Amino acid sequence: MITIIRNVFNDLIGFNLKSKHGSAQWLINKEVQYGGIHKNVPRNKVSPYDPRSEIEIFAGGMTGGDRMRHHGYARFYEKYLRQYACSAAPITLVEVGILRGVGLSIWCDLFPNSRIVGLDIDLEHFRGNRHVLESKNAFMFNSPEIYEFDQFIDNRSLIGEIVGHDKIDIFIDDGFHSIESITITLNSVRDYLAENFVYFIEDNADVGELLINKCPEYDVHVHDELTVLTRKI
Repeated sequence: MITIIRNVFNDLIGFNLKSKHGSAQWLINKEVQYGGIHKNVPRNKVSPYDPRSEIEIFAGGMTGGDRMRHHGYARFYEKYLRQYACSAAPITLVEVGILRGVGLSIWCDLFPNSRIVGLDIDLEHFRGNRHVLESKNAFMFNSPEIYEFDQFIDNRSLIGEIVGHDKIDIFIDDGFHSIESITITLNSVRDYLAENFVYFIEDNADVGELLINKCPEYDVHVHDELTVLTRKI
């Protein structure tokens, strides 16, 4: 019911209203522009270490395009990304769990002069949907790099190869959403995080408390199912 009310409110304030670059409403508008929520996307490829049974894997499907509007994360993304959106300095943003690429489309619009990297175990959903995104004016000013990525294995070497001499300013984990996959991914990435980074973990209400104890060097901000990590000053 809360989600329905929030979505109706977003509709009432108007998709067509001109909104400030990087604001919560701008982020919602962009998500809708690039297709919005999509459900039951088939799992055609999964990690060999995926703990689910074959029946669980192929029952139903994946959901994407639900970050800003459906889950209501837009206001938090506005808050934590404001310092980057208001600056012309190039950054490196990495998102794991890109599915059909709605998020990548938003990030390329938000940061047209920056490096946008997408990671996923199955890149074909994005490749197959890219022409649809481009028909909606995605990637006109920036284009993402994409790499295959298994969240259930140690990827420190792979991340090092991908980022090279860059440091990751913004990392977004919208992948498998389990405690195991989240912690393995964080351990793979942590050595490559910039001094002033922000790290988003989506759709897991339990991981925040775990990371408060596990990562004393980080400030852990828990917003229900969204956890945000920043470096302690």
